[in-house]
Amino acid sequence: MTLAQRLDRVPGFHHLIRLLRVRQAVGFFLKLVPLVKTLPGSGVKYRRRYLETFFLADEFFTRNAYSKVIDPRAMQTFADLGCNAGLFAALLAHETGKRDLKGLMIDANPEMVEESAWLLKANRLSGIKVLHGLVGASNMGTDKAEFFILPSNLGSSQFPVYEPGKPPKGDWTKVTVSNIDLERAWVAHVGDVRCGLLKVDIEGSEKHLFRNEAAFMRRVDRVVVEWHKWIVSRDEVDRDLRAAGFQLAEVLQEEETSGIAWYRRQG
Repeated sequence: MTLAQRLDRVPGFHHLIRLLRVRQAVGFFLKLVPLVKTLPGSGVKYRRRYLETFFLADEFFTRNAYSKVIDPRAMQTFADLGCNAGLFAALLAHETGKRDLKGLMIDANPEMVEESAWLLKANRLSGIKVLHGLVGASNMGTDKAEFFILPSNLGSSQFPVYEPGKPPKGDWTKVTVSNIDLERAWVAHVGDVRCGLLKVDIEGSEKHLFRNEAAFMRRVDRVVVEWHKWIVSRDEVDRDLRAAGFQLAEVLQEEETSGIAWYRRQG
């Protein structure tokens, strides 16, 4: 277990961050002087402008939570739902050595869309498009959807329910965002091609995504999903992905309130 994991599991750590306004202080400093990191061997860059990016970098590049699902030889197209600061795209470019990847990245937090856009430009990943909006909305078929943003850029969701066992990371701010039709967006920005890998980390919206986006799911080969137990169980995720033609390959990690698992297309 890394230091970042240990700290994240200590309630007093989260209380202290909120009490001392550490997030605001660190964020103010990092926005003035962002920390740009370069991954050894590939030269892929990402930047840390938010306290939460340190924890995400630990998940992606130290604990290698997602590396097992990446096949460098076959990897060419992907979709990243809940892309946050864009670190999954950085990981793919790093692991595959490819700068001609094609894909779609989506986040409902406009600040994270801006971060992802910076990362794509910094690494010359011109075949990847980042969009601002919500996927997996309960009211799919309408143009707009409600979304709730936290001061922390981790945990924002269409479901304003705090993660059990952890102190609240501030108050929810309700915003209205575009309701994105994933199949239509993929064809428009990537093309009528298969999606080699779908990564899903959308804070409970996986509850609706796999059923509502049946057309897009038919073009996906692999899925890696973080499920959020206080909103949706893994049994529900398994059921919906099984109905979409996938079978569980492996649970990559599981904690008290969430977990990451990957699935491959059957046949």
